[in-house]
Amino acid sequence: MSLLLSRKPLLALIWVSTHLLRRSSFMVPVIADKRRDGKSSFVDLITYVSFRDDKKLDETLSPDMPFVRPSRSKEAVFDRLVGYMDRHASEEQQVVVASFEDGRQQVLCDKVLVETNCFSLATAAAEMNAVASQNVLAGDPVFHYLLSWREEDNPKDADILAAARYTLKRLGMAEHQFVTAIHRDTDNVHCHIAVNRINPISYRAADLWRSKETLQKASRFLEHKYGWAQDNGSWVMNDKGEIVRAKREWQPAPREAQQLEHHADRESLYTYAVDHCRRDIDALLKQSDVSWREVHSILIRAGLELKRKGEGLAVYPQPEDGTTETTQRPIKASRLHPKLTLSYLEPVAGVFKASPSAQRWSPDKRVYAHLIDSEYSDRLHVRDRGARMERRIQRAEEREDLQARYLAYKNAWVKPVIPADEVKRRYQEMARGFQARKARVRITERDPLLRKLMFRAIEVERMVATAELRLELRAERDAIKMDPDNQRMSYRQWVEVQALAQDKAAISQLRGWAYRQKRNARTSSLSANGFLCAVADDVKPLHLRGYETQVTRDGAITYLRDGVACVRDMGRRIEVVPGDTRNIAAAIVVASKKSGEELDVRGSAAFTGDTLKLVSEFNAPRFTKLTLTNPEQQRWMLRQPEVKAANPAPDSSSWGPTNKPAKYTPPKPS
Repeated sequence: MSLLLSRKPLLALIWVSTHLLRRSSFMVPVIADKRRDGKSSFVDLITYVSFRDDKKLDETLSPDMPFVRPSRSKEAVFDRLVGYMDRHASEEQQVVVASFEDGRQQVLCDKVLVETNCFSLATAAAEMNAVASQNVLAGDPVFHYLLSWREEDNPKDADILAAARYTLKRLGMAEHQFVTAIHRDTDNVHCHIAVNRINPISYRAADLWRSKETLQKASRFLEHKYGWAQDNGSWVMNDKGEIVRAKREWQPAPREAQQLEHHADRESLYTYAVDHCRRDIDALLKQSDVSWREVHSILIRAGLELKRKGEGLAVYPQPEDGTTETTQRPIKASRLHPKLTLSYLEPVAGVFKASPSAQRWSPDKRVYAHLIDSEYSDRLHVRDRGARMERRIQRAEEREDLQARYLAYKNAWVKPVIPADEVKRRYQEMARGFQARKARVRITERDPLLRKLMFRAIEVERMVATAELRLELRAERDAIKMDPDNQRMSYRQWVEVQALAQDKAAISQLRGWAYRQKRNARTSSLSANGFLCAVADDVKPLHLRGYETQVTRDGAITYLRDGVACVRDMGRRIEVVPGDTRNIAAAIVVASKKSGEELDVRGSAAFTGDTLKLVSEFNAPRFTKLTLTNPEQQRWMLRQPEVKAANPAPDSSSWGPTNKPAKYTPPKPS
């Protein structure tokens, strides 16, 4: 069992809750640093989780349903949390399944089991807000964390709720208001616990110092008690049944690297260094004789440089040609490998020696030592890891161009308003009307007192008309403001509009956003048959004869025939509904537009055979062939010319009946 917890802010927590859930092995508890901008971290969390259920990733993009960021007002915080946790079930769908003497009750909301100690689930939000308002100095009143189980564990609902109550007890908030909800609609069974930090009796805020350590220890105890698989964490249970601090072999990624990869989808220097150097450095440091030259060689090949920084070592990117320094922020060498330190290496390899100068390869230089094979760039995206460098750079440029186009739209956008001249004209017309009435009274009425009384009446009417005009203008301004067509689109809304226009970079951006979520709400699999393509191999939607095209919020492109989904391009996979060669042919056309770095036919034997035959026919009249990267499939394709030569097709001239009927000759006139 593992856990996630949230206080301030939610930047790193959101990355952990999506990135580590994607690995489906474990999650680690994270309490982010306190925010400095005064915004509520709880609002950030609920905005995040509410969006993920309000806008499903498998929804088809449509201008009528744009992405709308939910309200961030504090009044809506508890309402959105409870709405998310019970999956927005109506009161008719909420069934109380159990009540207890201590005030707890369990409510079944559709398929979500919720437990709370409030008077009812319907009033839980109002109750928490009322208690939280009694302590205005506590800051964010809500503490929210998750308990998650491995895929092999299948805990009972009663055990999950008991585990949640035990963690609340260990945190010292057993008497506080809480709402616990069990979610089984993701890869990992997990439960949300939202608890009010304000005690409903004393109105004091709970002290959550070292709450991460407390929850880690509680998790190890619960795993032992219920027989669940022990998860990774900062505390473990040893052979004696004692909970002790765990010894980590590798240090976790720096918080800045996690945030960069989650929010900007940019590959961090830490991730790049780990992917390119950690395995070689680990193998080198296991040897008995180690030299600084060998350490530097491994880093230089990856375009990195090891330097002194303070009392330790740091890893920098190699400076560009013509420069001696780099502006990129380095990472601690011990983050890359725990033994990559002066205290460990100097007794073995001697006094630290600076890295030799490295050179980039070029045709006119005959240099064979200290060459840079690859380089780090903060423009490259996390989702593209494993793709060819040329394509990664191309995709980075496309993404930058997409952002530049949005910035141009944003700068050129003008807020629709009622023109000032129009407002002035309407006030002047109203004023001229009352001036004309006064002039008429001045001419027709000779009695000064009566004339003065009529002037006063006209002034009152003018005040009423002015107020009515002011309200009318306000209503018109509100109507303009509320009209979605008159609002500037956010970056996400604008990207969805571009994706509807079949923009390749926009579809790639949608897939990048979906990549970091990896929830069951994504577009479901169409079929197990299809093509496996290279990493992040995105192409724009194609116009295939006889097929319609749909794009969903996660960037999946579906090709439909007669309203039925037949082919789906997911970027890495092209899924095909078998049984119709037209669908296979359409998928081959889509695959031909891919990069070709990897292309493998996957599926049943019958589907694979039919696809290989169609690929052979597809390649026959073309100079540029569709190349498969599976060795067995390549050999099958190479044998096809020999098979066709050994079994030639029958001559078309011999087709048809052998005994042709005699040609009819009309009789000649006599």
